This record gives sequence, C-alpha cells and structure tokens, in this order.
Amino acid sequence: MTYLGTRSDESTAIPPAPTVGQSAPAVVAAADAHMAPGILSLDPLGVQAPILDASVIDGALTPPDDVSEVGIWLDGAPLDSSTGTTLIAGHVNLAGQGNGALFDLGTVEPGQEIRTSDAAGNSTRWRVTSVVSRAKADGIEESVLAGPDGPRKLAVVTCGGELDFTDGVGNYQDNVYLYADVI
Repeated sequence: MTYLGTRSDESTAIPPAPTVGQSAPAVVAAADAHMAPGILSLDPLGVQAPILDASVIDGALTPPDDVSEVGIWLDGAPLDSSTGTTLIAGHVNLAGQGNGALFDLGTVEPGQEIRTSDAAGNSTRWRVTSVVSRAKADGIEESVLAGPDGPRKLAVVTCGGELDFTDGVGNYQDNVYLYADVI
C-alpha cells in the first residue's frame, strides 16, 4: 500500500507522500474519469497485469488485493491523458499469494520499453528512464504525485528492500520506483 502523506507513528494523512505496504479499512470512492481496467505490460519481465482503480484507505493508496493486478492513483493522470503523471502501484508479494506482478520491478533497466493500455484498448508505449529504490522512512518521491498537469510521465511503485518483522508482520523498508517517458 502506498501512504499518501507522511507516516508518523501509525497514523497517516492524505497528500502529498505515498509509501507501499499492506491492508487497511475506510475506502474513498473511485473517480469516473479513469477508465479502469487497463493493462500494464512489463515486456522485459514478461508480465501483463490488469490495471484497476487503487483505493485510498485511511490515507494510503492501496493496490488491488490480488497480487497479479495493479492499481492506478485516481488523482493522477488517467491512462489516456496527454499530460501529467500516471501513478500505478502494486504489491511485490503477499502471504498466501506469492510473488506479485511487480516482484521483479527493480530489475527493469533504463531504455527498456513497457506499455499501458486503457479500457478502450488505446495503447501507450513508454521508455524507462530510471528505476530507483528509496527508504520508506524518507517519504515518497514527490514527482510521482505530479497529477494530471505537466509533462507526460509514468511512475510504477512497489515495495522492496529488507523485510522488517518488528511489529510481528513483515513490512518492506523501501519502495522501488520505475519512471518512464512516453515514446
């Protein structure tokens, strides 16, 4: 799950800074402007993941429960937009389900191509510009929250790094970000 805001103790507040983790309660309704589902095609990994709406639950951007699916942030640019940043998040893995669609996200290399398609079947090709890992404690990369304005970009995020079992539940300490420009 991606926290929108900063994490201080266990509480979170909406905007402006996600982190990727797990479960929660209290869903914010999905916006109609997004035409999910679509498809995220990570061709270098041989992965095709359905893109559904990601719920905002207690201030956290929460990907679909099924690790084979990813979620689009509804305050970001829609898949069919000509401007802004589209933010897609997914689980790296979950107990009982195994590895998720984004499990190997950190192995994608700059220069490789990936694709998205919207519900109408319109496909967009993207060239990966960078893949970086960032400690969740440092907050989210602000550029992924650019929303519908500015240059056309794609950001894909999942958990990564070391697992911490301090609270009895495994929580990844980092987020892995893939950035891409439209071709």
